[in-house]
Amino acid sequence: MKEKISVYWTRRDFRLRDNPALTAAIAFAKKENALLLPLFILEDYMCAGDPKFQFGYPSRVFLSKTLPEFSSEFPHFALVRGKGAESILKLSKKADIHVFVNEDVYPDFYTQIKKIQHAGIDIKLFADMLTVSKETKTGAGNYYSVFTPFKKAVWKEFVEVKTFPKVSFSNVSFVSSQKIQELFSKIVEPKEKEIMKCFSDNKTFTVGKKEYNISELIDRNMKFENWYISEEGALKHFDSYLKNGMSGYKDDRDSLEKDKTSRMSLALAWGLVSTRTLKDKIQKYFDAKFENPFSTSLNQGAMHYISELIWREFYKYLFVHNPKLISQEFQEKFRGTVDWVEAHEAHKRFEAWIQGKTGYPVVDAAMMQLAEEGWMHNRARMIVASVLTKNLGVDWRWGQEYFRATLLDLDEASNNGGWQWGASVGADPKPIRIFNPYLQAENYDAHDVYQKKYLSEEYLANPPKPIVEHKDARGEALKRYGLSEKKDGDARDY
Repeated sequence: MKEKISVYWTRRDFRLRDNPALTAAIAFAKKENALLLPLFILEDYMCAGDPKFQFGYPSRVFLSKTLPEFSSEFPHFALVRGKGAESILKLSKKADIHVFVNEDVYPDFYTQIKKIQHAGIDIKLFADMLTVSKETKTGAGNYYSVFTPFKKAVWKEFVEVKTFPKVSFSNVSFVSSQKIQELFSKIVEPKEKEIMKCFSDNKTFTVGKKEYNISELIDRNMKFENWYISEEGALKHFDSYLKNGMSGYKDDRDSLEKDKTSRMSLALAWGLVSTRTLKDKIQKYFDAKFENPFSTSLNQGAMHYISELIWREFYKYLFVHNPKLISQEFQEKFRGTVDWVEAHEAHKRFEAWIQGKTGYPVVDAAMMQLAEEGWMHNRARMIVASVLTKNLGVDWRWGQEYFRATLLDLDEASNNGGWQWGASVGADPKPIRIFNPYLQAENYDAHDVYQKKYLSEEYLANPPKPIVEHKDARGEALKRYGLSEKKDGDARDY
């Protein structure tokens, strides 16, 4: 008779608090007198560094740092090499397994789940990455495509959602380390160096039929040491932000000069904390439920922060219902109709954008921030996306792909949503937004603090000439999108 095992399959949920799948796996183990097996699969695509299955070098480095931290929370932990569904199927032949996993929003996740279900394995999914119901619909029975009505529809559900307490392992028996060795053929010791041995150091990506090596484009080394790498570190960071930054979030969040963002995107992308936990902490700190999405009497910094958390929900919601968004415009009218610059010129402009040589100082500073930190201020992300697509006329998918290869806090849904928004081809349609990089710098980096931090003295003393003069960019952008210079409302400058 096969041994009964409760498998907690962890993916991007490296935490003990508010972890529905882990909570359920423990409850099952206790009820059924089963052994608990926490499992992470270092999948082949993660290790290979193959640009066809983008898992960027920063993601590999962060995983090598956070996995040892998370695995140390358990008496025994299985870190194995292989393919996701295939590893689960092989395990099922050796034990009576019952799998618990937090639901993701990526198409590949559901492909793997179907394979496991088709094999007759008991696998249970739990809402996590997307907190609100993915079946939220308009009064007409359609899925939402505009953020504000969506926010209004889900706000109550979001602020009232319950969280799970931190799990306890008392009265739980784990699969032993020796047994783990018997169950899996490729075991990896959960230590940073051992994990990095599994990973390719390849830093490539492909756009426009051309493969790029980031190391050959950028001569700056990325710094990882200033980031938290565990649940406790992330919570400590957020607690500090609650006290020192949250109240000013509405006014300061766009300032490149002040840089008062919470920097919780990394924790949310990797599941070191859940959006629900952040919401709970905000409610407790301000002693308010924040029931009204348009309240002006409650702390406005906190109100805006909750709204931004719901933006993340919106992009995941869109991604679930439109899995082709990674390569296809949300707005059908812009699919294959935008006249991007021809390939040779596009590659020249794209490379200059990556290298911080567009001639727009605030853009070039932002690209250097990304190269050094694997992270970019959200206002800067909006600026560089607008300039790449509007001013330089380069396909938004190229920018998205570069960010996928270089972001430490990569969240596919938010990254895709941000790029489609920046290119004016996504959901939440407005007139074509054309960001003026000089005006943006004046508004959000008035004293050049941000630009001086990331640009060399040589650059500041003699900045390159803009690839495209901004005064010419508006007209070119309108033509590119098939819009009229004369028609009112076609475009709006920022």
